Amino acid sequence: MASDAAKSTDQANIQGVWLAQSESQNGLRRNVSYLYVFTEDKLTFTDETKKEIRYSFKLDTTSKPKLIVIQSEETPTDSAPVSVGYELNGGSLKIVVAPAGLRPTDISDKNNQELILCKRKDS
Repeated sequence: MASDAAKSTDQANIQGVWLAQSESQNGLRRNVSYLYVFTEDKLTFTDETKKEIRYSFKLDTTSKPKLIVIQSEETPTDSAPVSVGYELNGGSLKIVVAPAGLRPTDISDKNNQELILCKRKDS
């Protein structure tokens, strides 16, 4: 099945270390230095203060846009999974975070969505 192939390909291609370079919302852009590390079905996010947050994740490659469904590992019982949009293209990863309670509608920084541009970090 093609959808299974896309899922396994994205699952394989998203693995590794990604460095967020910029974040924009409604056209306002700023440089950032977040780190996203995908290992199997785990995601470790490190913010600019070096605080780490660990999540489990699964990809939903059938939705438009494609989604990364993340669940905090620190508070798995009292936090609902969050869906963030993504677009994976070789060495670049775009992540879209919608306002609380909403799902991303497209890969953009419009409608109060945050668009985070990441590059694969060479190991």
